[in-house]
Amino acid sequence: MTQQISTQGSLKAFGFQPKMPAMSSSLGKIIKNRLIDLQKTQEWLAEECGVSKNAVSKWIRDGKISRVNAIAAARALDLTSDQLLLGQPLVDISLPSETTLERVDSDEKRLLELYRRSTKDGRLMIYGAATVAPKESEPGVLVPRPQ
Repeated sequence: MTQQISTQGSLKAFGFQPKMPAMSSSLGKIIKNRLIDLQKTQEWLAEECGVSKNAVSKWIRDGKISRVNAIAAARALDLTSDQLLLGQPLVDISLPSETTLERVDSDEKRLLELYRRSTKDGRLMIYGAATVAPKESEPGVLVPRPQ
């Protein structure tokens, strides 16, 4: 004769609790925020990915998604797979207008290049010098331009 022993009550006495699924995940937050940014609904994303609305809801709630669905969701949300799955930030990669580039003269380009190549301390020095330097718009102060 065998006797079954229940460990459920004794585990709770030692502070063991069953694992509960996460209420929200990074993936879920990314999808939810992106839908808000695009002013789209979960139903829309479900249609774009060829899945049910419940599937999209589960992605947001549990933060789990298959590779195939991740690719489809990223494409629909206008994200890369890395942005969706790894939470990499969105970066504006649009090119500046031509007029913006025409306004920068050669001296400004040279200073910008020097700033970009500088160390952190060098950048702080350049910033400090630029902050205290007289401005052309200040009355009575003439700033010679390099020739």
